[in-house]
Amino acid sequence: MTRVCIALVVLITVLGMSFCCTAVRCVPKIKTSYPLWAFDEQGHTCRSKGRLQDHEYCVSHLMDRIVADGKDAIPILISQLSRTRPTKEPIYDYWNLITEGDITYFVLMDLFTGPNGTFQMPDLESIRLTCKDIDSESCWRAILKKGGRKFVQDQWLTAWDKNKELISWDESARCFRLFSRTNAN
Repeated sequence: MTRVCIALVVLITVLGMSFCCTAVRCVPKIKTSYPLWAFDEQGHTCRSKGRLQDHEYCVSHLMDRIVADGKDAIPILISQLSRTRPTKEPIYDYWNLITEGDITYFVLMDLFTGPNGTFQMPDLESIRLTCKDIDSESCWRAILKKGGRKFVQDQWLTAWDKNKELISWDESARCFRLFSRTNAN
């Protein structure tokens, strides 16, 4: 069994795919980053209001991959918040410039937002878009100007480290939910 698994891993690696092998089965290895700078929205579907993980709003194989990776995707996404590589084209209407880190922020925020708009991750109030009199791009740029990308990344990392054991994916709501310590046991 182990020889067959090793041979399979070698063959797949030669073909350019990376897999992790255990004594029981071979499973795909989680990516170390997502190519968000090349966000693959299909037919400009991700431009209006809605969450990026909702198929009726946004058709993206990349978002499907992130959702399929589950909780393992979150630290990877947090590591990408500081990236400044511009996207091939804006994925939001009326935005002038969008970077990989910008998209990462919105992916994370959407993954923790319920279908009713309730945000599920505590301790991130200082980096949430709550501007009342300006557009979302200007609001986001003001947050970045005040604290910088590293500050945003540190806020997410702190919140994640504090709450990761209490988080699970809710498929019916298509978002991560935070469960209390009493409900988690």
